[in-house]
Amino acid sequence: MTFRVKVQVVGATHVITVVGELDGATACRLRAAVDRALDALPTAVVVDLGAVTFIDSAGVRAVLDRRTVMSTLDAALRVVVTSDQVRSVLELSGMTDGMVLHRTLDEALGRDAGHLAESV
Repeated sequence: MTFRVKVQVVGATHVITVVGELDGATACRLRAAVDRALDALPTAVVVDLGAVTFIDSAGVRAVLDRRTVMSTLDAALRVVVTSDQVRSVLELSGMTDGMVLHRTLDEALGRDAGHLAESV
């Protein structure tokens, strides 16, 4: 499967959608996308892992590292996870301590589906 990272801006929030396997070969692309988003000083960054088919320790580390960077900038990190397998890996890693994993992008943005569809 092809790995892709797509970035959208929704209000003051940057949404980074990840598609494919998030592993040692691709984690740097997620880190780079978050870092570019942080250059704009958003109030929040949503990392949407809904289309991630596999995540390993490098992928988990990429998310954790960005969370640390964002906390120093007073920007919120919100993570969307729809796959039980990916959710389990994140929970086992301890990444979810003090962090809410959202089931949908709408939920992470704090909007209902109709409002989001008009905004994106």
